[in-house]
Amino acid sequence: MSRFFYTLFIYMCSITYAFCQTEKEAKVMAWEDFVALMTEEYEDEEGDGGMDKELMEQLFELYGNPIDINTAPKEDLEILPFLSEEQVEEVLRYVEKNGPMVSLGELMMVKNLGRKEREMLRLFVKVGEVSKLHRDNQNSATLKEILKWSKHEVVWRTDIPFYEKAGYKDVSAEVLKQSPNKVYRGDRFHHAFRYAFSGMNHLLAGMQLEKDAGETGVDYLSGYVMLKEVGCVKSAIIGNYRVSFGKGLAINSSMKLSKMMMLSSMDRMDMGISKHSSTSESGYFTGGAATIQLKDWQVTAFGSYRRGDGTYNSDSTGMSSQKTDGLHRTQLEHSKKGNFGITNMGGNIHWEHKELRLSATAIATHFEVPLMPKYNTQASKYRFYNARGQDFFVGSLAYAYRYKSLTFSGETAFSHTENQNGMASLNALRWRMNGNNVFTLIGRYYGAKFVSINGKSFGENSAVQNEEGIFVGWTSKSVKNMEIQAYVDGMYFPWLKQYVSASSYGYDGMVQTLYSASKRWSLLARYRIKAKQKDFKYETNSKTFTILEYNTVQSLKLQLNCNLSPRVTLRTSATGTSISFGSNPNERGFAIGENIRWQNPKNKCRIDLGITYFNTDNYDARVYNYEPSLLYTFGSTSYYDHGIRTTLLASVPIVKQSLFIHAKFGMTHYFNRDTIGSGLEMIEANHREDLQVQFRWKF
Repeated sequence: MSRFFYTLFIYMCSITYAFCQTEKEAKVMAWEDFVALMTEEYEDEEGDGGMDKELMEQLFELYGNPIDINTAPKEDLEILPFLSEEQVEEVLRYVEKNGPMVSLGELMMVKNLGRKEREMLRLFVKVGEVSKLHRDNQNSATLKEILKWSKHEVVWRTDIPFYEKAGYKDVSAEVLKQSPNKVYRGDRFHHAFRYAFSGMNHLLAGMQLEKDAGETGVDYLSGYVMLKEVGCVKSAIIGNYRVSFGKGLAINSSMKLSKMMMLSSMDRMDMGISKHSSTSESGYFTGGAATIQLKDWQVTAFGSYRRGDGTYNSDSTGMSSQKTDGLHRTQLEHSKKGNFGITNMGGNIHWEHKELRLSATAIATHFEVPLMPKYNTQASKYRFYNARGQDFFVGSLAYAYRYKSLTFSGETAFSHTENQNGMASLNALRWRMNGNNVFTLIGRYYGAKFVSINGKSFGENSAVQNEEGIFVGWTSKSVKNMEIQAYVDGMYFPWLKQYVSASSYGYDGMVQTLYSASKRWSLLARYRIKAKQKDFKYETNSKTFTILEYNTVQSLKLQLNCNLSPRVTLRTSATGTSISFGSNPNERGFAIGENIRWQNPKNKCRIDLGITYFNTDNYDARVYNYEPSLLYTFGSTSYYDHGIRTTLLASVPIVKQSLFIHAKFGMTHYFNRDTIGSGLEMIEANHREDLQVQFRWKF
């Protein structure tokens, strides 16, 4: 059977390649191509695509409202994760030296800007001004002008499952009285609504509503109003927003840079204030924030108060843990909603002169109910240094300096709590040896006693705590039509971790090659190995011993993208994974997939047909692969056990380019199981089918 699928894969690759040789007409990159490329290049074994959902939503809004490349400030271009700081400055330098671009074809003249970056950049920038007033003075637009040239977007989505999970079955009143958490409170449908307003990129407003499957009514409501580049006000916002300064040690409620992204985005610093325009129900602030620009200085102040979800401890004297998934389906989950208030107050001062940048940040956090994580058992001892108490403070200094081909940047932070003080530091050195080779060296020290409630930065752990490491990366374009990216990351965790009862080590290595001889086809190959020590139990002479062994995950991915014509695109992929842990038998898994896309370049009508065959030993050996989806949904899909997954996605314009309907039908069939899921999520069948429908109206 495995030989058959191997042969089938080789055959598909051969046919795809042959077709590629016959088509001479190139296709311009579409938004869906960009999402696929970013997900494929930055995905990791956790399957989050290496891409932050909030960032991707920002990029999609920018795609719908591209900025004028002739007037774009540096901060707007720095949002684009595929551009390095040097490439951003080269674009700005070209416009300053040669005057406004007449067409985006001039991007070919920009130094250090490769073909891949040029194609992606075209999605987010334009040439030309909306009006003479906008052209003459960006900051003098009146409210009348802003409203005149404003854009609106309305998006509504619903998910319809064609199956019934255990949590939606009818239960007698007597059983429900005794076990109220045996069923979900609401129906099985998911609904989401979004509205966004953009007035010449000076006035922004939006609102989001969502009901997850199993919830009742509108469970989540969010909104914001934001000003940008108005006089000395660089940005100001009221409502829900996100903040990121320095390298994220003190505060970063926006994106977390993955290891692949650090190869190009290592110099990112002080992303500042941004709107919270997603349906994510955690990680944002509610209140107001503003940044004032005074020549070389930027001064920011922000304040926030919002309710958070959490679990009370047994005597209700504090919160044993915070709940961040935003799900309130059962009576128990609903009882954790908005249990405590969180107040955040802080500010930032940024100074920039020539090649030197300095940024000082301070943030104070207060919880109405104290955090009291449990660590009274051997299994929970790793929580000993977790955030405890009601009041937390973090201060940091970020810095960056460039000298010719060398760039040094970093941030050092100190935390103070009622129980402990700690330190964290992240420092990076980039060396652009020439136009084709870039080397990156990153060192990090996150003390076990360092506590940053709102911090999120580069590293292996989800929290900026209990981690030390050295990262070495290399990006090369020395070979024509080929880009090579590689890194090695060594890690040390001085304190305990979950399922790790002592100090431990780990390492992570990756090499990826993207070969693209033309716009018609490209081949991606990636190998990754990642190993971290975990507790391993073994028996000798009827006694059980625990030692640290490396849990090693290896993965290999091959993918061929081919544009048969401006209308037809093929993507063939094969992914395999292998896991070894102590003396346990190795666990393996693989997936082979094919995706065919047809699109009409004129009216943007699109149809995607995908099929993936997968076979893994268990859930731990799961594999990930990109799957086209609806707007505002990103990332990879996981496959485990033995089965086949088919999808059909259609995007059809109803009224020219203003009203679209998007629909996706997915079906998963398992060959080796009679039920899917467990508990309230269990489906008593070996297959599941879903339909997602989305309407998007732009006017």
